[in-house]
Amino acid sequence: MNEPRKIILDTDLGPDCDDCGALAILDKYHKEGKAELLGVTHCTSDLNSVNVIAAINEWFGVDVPIGQTDRKGFFDGVEYQKYTKPVSDEYLKTHEPAKYESAVPLMRRLLAEHRDVTLVFIGPLNNMKELLVSEADEYSPLCGIDLVKQSVSTVVSMGGYFEPPFTREFNIECDIPSAQYTTEHCPVPIVYCGFEAGRDVITGASLESCNDTYPVKQSYRLYIENSFLRPSWDLVTVYYALEPRLDRWIVSEECKIRFNDDATSAVSEGTGARFVKYADERELEQIINGIIG
Repeated sequence: MNEPRKIILDTDLGPDCDDCGALAILDKYHKEGKAELLGVTHCTSDLNSVNVIAAINEWFGVDVPIGQTDRKGFFDGVEYQKYTKPVSDEYLKTHEPAKYESAVPLMRRLLAEHRDVTLVFIGPLNNMKELLVSEADEYSPLCGIDLVKQSVSTVVSMGGYFEPPFTREFNIECDIPSAQYTTEHCPVPIVYCGFEAGRDVITGASLESCNDTYPVKQSYRLYIENSFLRPSWDLVTVYYALEPRLDRWIVSEECKIRFNDDATSAVSEGTGARFVKYADERELEQIINGIIG
């Protein structure tokens, strides 16, 4: 029997609501003993999102540390708080503000304590880049690249676009230098769930019948307004990280992936990366709806 996968999730929860569904999948797997969620880090500057992460974790009875980027002014405007502020405000009616640590030191601490970790990124790669350039500290004498090499088995990232017309993708476009640095310097394999992997997997229907106080339902309702249906970029990425051995995944040959200065993806012969997509999108919708709802 395989040991539960150890996962650290890095999320940009805020600009879209699918991060909330992705976190719900991880929390449910963790609660059922099918994965070990070591911690959740957040890569934008909106502190409302920390409370939303805490609210979702609490709903599932999951107590893990939360990390917050030190970066200022990164996707923290009012337009990115469409659901994070009201859900945070609801959380603060009965709780103190959620405790959090600095994201990269938290990642370093968790990686120093564990081996064979899967790092999952469902937002821009700024925290990953900062992890890679980090220096020895109280948690480990290793630099970031060596610490990742020691403790991480795989990086799974929602980013890129690997089907025609190969246009730019949001997570890469938000911080092109971090994406470029990651592809060039990450010492372990990266699997990309590109835009096309979640674009046509429409989930959220099962949320409609959930308890109105469920923070994931609240987030989707506030973000989408008249529907719970949303493409599943982040949910597909997390599901792949949890279930990579399923034969339903279409996995590319190993290749080299880099990101151009206009945020488009470039695939060439080489090693270090793959991109994936699920074979039956309707089947995947049913699986994901069954987990989050």
